[in-house]
Amino acid sequence: MTGKPTFFSWLYQYMKSLNTRMLDLARRKTATAWLSFFAFIESIFFPIPVDPMLGIMVLARPHRFIFFAFITTFFSTLGGVVGWYLGHEMGIALIEWLGKTDEFQTVKAAFAKHGWMLILMGAFTPFPYKVTVISGGFLGVGLWPLIITSILGRGSRFLLVAAIIRYRANRPLATALVTLLLILIGFFWWLVSA
Repeated sequence: MTGKPTFFSWLYQYMKSLNTRMLDLARRKTATAWLSFFAFIESIFFPIPVDPMLGIMVLARPHRFIFFAFITTFFSTLGGVVGWYLGHEMGIALIEWLGKTDEFQTVKAAFAKHGWMLILMGAFTPFPYKVTVISGGFLGVGLWPLIITSILGRGSRFLLVAAIIRYRANRPLATALVTLLLILIGFFWWLVSA
């Protein structure tokens, strides 16, 4: 039975096409500039994680995996600083504009309990980093704790993702890296939910 496409089917197709375009850009000579751009905007508002683009670039040039992880970390943290500033200056109006009011209420309760640790979790796990940095700015998390936790969290995550792809042929090492990644994600979820 075919009918009018639903909003969710349209959204799925739109996200799929965005992801395809990002992966296409990762294959170009200007890929490093695109990686920097997407790492920056993904930390503020862009809905697709930069990890697939990072992965394609590491596949294309595996010897540069540390460089790509560094570039992604740097520009993602820079975008996080902009998100923090927007949250600090605009607060709830920006959260409503992004359509993240439900997530914000959850984050607000968690910030009251965990403070800057939530930014570290948002930087490392699939939890929306953009929501945590904007909320951190709005809820008074300091800029330096944000920068330090973003570098630690984003750097660890992107370096692990890049290393997993770089060493995918070395099964014991790749398995150890994937295990470490999953353990760290689980640890951060446990830490915040405890």
